Amino acid sequence: MEPLVAVEPPSWHGAAHARNLTSAALRMTYQLRPHGAHNVGTSGPLLMVTRCEAVLAGSLVRAVAPRPIHVVANEAINRAVPDSVLSAAGDIPLSGVYGIAAQRSALAALADDRAVLLAGSGVPVGYLAATSGAAVMPVVIMGADGRVPTDPPRPRSRIDVFFMPPVHVHTTGDPLKAATRSALVEQVRQLLADAEQVAVMRTGGQP
Repeated sequence: MEPLVAVEPPSWHGAAHARNLTSAALRMTYQLRPHGAHNVGTSGPLLMVTRCEAVLAGSLVRAVAPRPIHVVANEAINRAVPDSVLSAAGDIPLSGVYGIAAQRSALAALADDRAVLLAGSGVPVGYLAATSGAAVMPVVIMGADGRVPTDPPRPRSRIDVFFMPPVHVHTTGDPLKAATRSALVEQVRQLLADAEQVAVMRTGGQP
């Protein structure tokens, strides 16, 4: 992978406005239960990662987080929401091989001390973790799935969102090398697996 060219970060005002709108709407529609939201903080770069592929994954995290968040769209979000709407909300559409354009936008946001959520598996986390210097926060969302990824959950469903303490992952190699990125991906994978176990123990449910 070649170095990413610097670009303008996504709209902060769009992300802040979207947070206000989605928080009110989703809290009326679902039984949202945030856990550990204080771990998000209110400033500084933060790379949030969830394995949830649901269409509402980003909106649910945004609704209960204490700061605006730029969501890198997963496949379901990308299919359900036009790029223009995502961009207006300060989110990052997924396009191109390896999501290069999305990685550029996410890196620009992190460089500006913002919070970015990688929802699902569309964008590789290794490069962003290696080059941004941001702490990585595992996020576990339980109860967000519909019958298929593009379907929302039923109204009044209970949805738990766990914000685990952020962790600084370590790398000693060249972030442009596949071996370095793979090692970081494995660290993040283990962080997410541990976080999901904690979430299951606290709720008695399935991640």
